[in-house]
Amino acid sequence: MMHCPAKHHSLLLLAALALLGCGSGEETTPSAGAGPDPGEEVPYGRLSAYRFFEAPMADLQPKPGVVPYQVAAPLWADHAGKARFIVLPSEGRVQVSGDEDWAFPEGTIVIKNFFYTRDRRDPESTAALVETRLLIRGPTEWKGHTYIWNEDQTEALRKVSGKRVQLNFIDESGAERSQEYIVPNTNQCKDCHEIDDHNGLLGVVTRQLGRQVNRGGATVDQLQWLADQGLFTGDAPTPLAAGLVDPFGEESLERRARSYLDSNCGHCHRAGGNGGRSGLVLLASETDPRTYGVCKGPIAAGAGSGDRHHDIVPGQPERSILIYRMESTDPEIKMPEIPNRLPHADGVELISDWIRALDEPPCQ
Repeated sequence: MMHCPAKHHSLLLLAALALLGCGSGEETTPSAGAGPDPGEEVPYGRLSAYRFFEAPMADLQPKPGVVPYQVAAPLWADHAGKARFIVLPSEGRVQVSGDEDWAFPEGTIVIKNFFYTRDRRDPESTAALVETRLLIRGPTEWKGHTYIWNEDQTEALRKVSGKRVQLNFIDESGAERSQEYIVPNTNQCKDCHEIDDHNGLLGVVTRQLGRQVNRGGATVDQLQWLADQGLFTGDAPTPLAAGLVDPFGEESLERRARSYLDSNCGHCHRAGGNGGRSGLVLLASETDPRTYGVCKGPIAAGAGSGDRHHDIVPGQPERSILIYRMESTDPEIKMPEIPNRLPHADGVELISDWIRALDEPPCQ
């Protein structure tokens, strides 16, 4: 049996323990004790009203019915860590077909908590929550709601207009630093989540969840574990052979780079996405090199191209528009547009290495 430490441990560690199956000690079956009371109107103004987590709420120890999940390729968000959960309504189950066709019952809530480290020399004891985002399934689509945590880490209040938060921290060298962190307004949820004019889920798809996770001290298949918690109407979905992988793991450079682009860019750069008109498709499932950017010219020239002529120039990341936009901090040029303010140095290096290794004919 796995031993779960006492509650004085850090948020970062407790969030990790929640994902390992620690917490109440009860099985995390859907709707066993969490979520808003039937008949009450949501969204609530206070995060605590949903009753997702045991007290103290900032420890993120899930109540029964709050089911943790982890994605294979996370979205970069200015060094923020994330802890993710799903809550289904009473007797609700998910019907899954293929990769993205996950049919959730009305009333489902998907939770994503964002936290940062106050002292990067000691990340396990200095983490603090910044915001919690909820996606709530209504009769026809998902609606996003954002909650901002107070300094005491006792409550998070709903904020429709978003907020710019100044994060003060100590870096790895011991120097005091600060950065601006943007909590998006609720209208901006559609910038990433809207496909064909309807909001959808990004992380809760088969290609992202078909991975190994640690639960109760054992390494298990996540999709099967979720099935064992009673999430699905039938058997566990089958992991995809071409599912996403950890961009900084041990898989091939090709799979890691394509997974990174899928999770960070593919939600917009796809048919029906906000970047779909560009013709650039950055889903890992796209097989045509030109469509995912190799020797592809931009639809609209301008500052966003940096005077470069192709999205990806094989062997030459320094001439590729993709790298130019990933490195930029200009709001009119940088990609992704949100939620980041800082370029992801490791991501730029990964995609640059991939472009450098591409064995394609020179662009004409």
